Amino acid sequence: MLLETLATKAVEYFALQVSGGALQKLGADAKDYLQKLVGLIYSHFAGRQEIQEATQNPLALKAAIISEAPNNVAFREDLESVVTKLIEIEGNSNSGNVNQISNGSGSSINAPQNTGYIAGGNQYFRG
Repeated sequence: MLLETLATKAVEYFALQVSGGALQKLGADAKDYLQKLVGLIYSHFAGRQEIQEATQNPLALKAAIISEAPNNVAFREDLESVVTKLIEIEGNSNSGNVNQISNGSGSSINAPQNTGYIAGGNQYFRG
């Protein structure tokens, strides 16, 4: 992952977690990873101004991460692992609700928000 992207997402998730909005955005599956992210950032930047002002000035924390990560491989790898998992969870939570069920003679798709005709059959999406 590009360092700029890594730092941007890390700060975004960190700010969401410390402000209390992360679980609402990402769901309960992200709780352990959010706690790992906050712990990782606090342990590397403890007592520094960037950490104290992270919610008001996220660019300062982002700059600190960009500065620290190239010099500390373990920090970067840990951060990338946690952020990658959070991105995956965020992607899954935004994927919508479409269920496909096979009954042996064909497929039945349950997509309650869509309406329309399925080519090649007499099945309709429910709206």
